[in-house]
Amino acid sequence: MGRRPKRDNAAAAASARQTATTVRRSRKKAAPEPPIAPEALTEPVATPYITGTTQGQEVARMVLETVAQMPYPGVGLRTIAGILRGETRANWLSYIARTENWGALFPNSLASVEAFLKDLVRTGYIEGKHFVRLTERGQRVLDGGEEPPTPRRSLAVVPRTLRPLLWKLLLLRARLVNERKAPGLLKDEVLLQLLEKRPTKPSELKRLRGVGAFIANELGKDILRVIREFQQQAANASPSDDAETL
Repeated sequence: MGRRPKRDNAAAAASARQTATTVRRSRKKAAPEPPIAPEALTEPVATPYITGTTQGQEVARMVLETVAQMPYPGVGLRTIAGILRGETRANWLSYIARTENWGALFPNSLASVEAFLKDLVRTGYIEGKHFVRLTERGQRVLDGGEEPPTPRRSLAVVPRTLRPLLWKLLLLRARLVNERKAPGLLKDEVLLQLLEKRPTKPSELKRLRGVGAFIANELGKDILRVIREFQQQAANASPSDDAETL
């Protein structure tokens, strides 16, 4: 039997280049999501300025409540985590409008919120991944027939009285990003400082970490207007109470 002829080097190189091109094509990024129309940006229907915070077991109850508020047959675990973190996406607007808990876990990383949800799956309170739903056990918690689970992970929570301000800031950021085509505007760190400090003057805004000349001069007017409106609404709703702190 004769020897098998060696593959031509040029042909092999051409084949390798073609394979590499095919791989690169298969790894093309997904098409970007369509921008959110400004008129579609509305705050969730809620009763703002309710006193009290949610901690410990109440965080678990809040997460279960959010799962229950989503339309049948449910939405993905990643979507639930994103809603709780305050993410704004065009195809999530109908979900966001269903819950007061949009952005309630904004101070935490997306990974930590997802891990919290996976703990609830592991312990039998919710089920599914692509379509997350309450189990019977989870429903009993919401019905008051069982105590909420004690979470093994600690998550920071935005107080209910501050959530309307967070909503306004998130929607403002989404609008500015769409208008200016600049995804990096108003990073999460800046929004957290705005929630905590609530500046109402340009000089106060400029003292915040991460607020440079562009934000102060170009966006400052809109930011301060949103905060002043929130402060005025809060004062009118409960004149004797100050807004909560993070």
